Amino acid sequence: MAKTRTSKIYDVQTYPQSEEFTSSAACALMVLKYVKKDYKPNKNEEYKIWQEAVSGSIWHGSKYGLAYALSKRGAKVDIVSNNTKDEGYERRLAVYEGINLDTLRASFNEIKDKAKAAKIKEKGAQVTANLIKKSINGGKIPIVLVNASAINPYLKASPHWVVVKGYDKDAFYMNDPYSDSTITMENDVFRGAIGYENETHMINVSTRR
Repeated sequence: MAKTRTSKIYDVQTYPQSEEFTSSAACALMVLKYVKKDYKPNKNEEYKIWQEAVSGSIWHGSKYGLAYALSKRGAKVDIVSNNTKDEGYERRLAVYEGINLDTLRASFNEIKDKAKAAKIKEKGAQVTANLIKKSINGGKIPIVLVNASAINPYLKASPHWVVVKGYDKDAFYMNDPYSDSTITMENDVFRGAIGYENETHMINVSTRR
């Protein structure tokens, strides 16, 4: 396992999400552009990725859907999650949105099976600041689930995806597709932003070909 360095930051450019619910797709576009130099992000591709990423989710994109969409486009990915068993908080969102739970479960299981068939590995672990650093040091760019209100006080509490492009001894640096900017967040504040409703998910995208 890679040692934790004092700092490491990838030059990942931002991309703004077109809709309130497409943060997962926008993050995918950012990372794909970095690992595939000839890749051209655009709104049409954003919607295509979102349609795949939303599988097994209510609207923001599931870990399996996002990982599968990235893998389908040639990225080498793996998943880290502290819930590898069921739909988790998605069930509560489904009840709130009036979505049939059987439909959600079927969609969740289908995209999970597709991720397995694509040989996407999943590790059961709590996503922490130190684990994110180790991913970055290991040649991976993490796409991390956060609570939207923790990084933007004008947003309500909701699941949101960001690209964590790097860190130094004082802070983490993340590309937020909602604000279309790189946010600098002190270590302690960043730790409190990781995850949503006690669930933590991270999609690691390898920078190595």
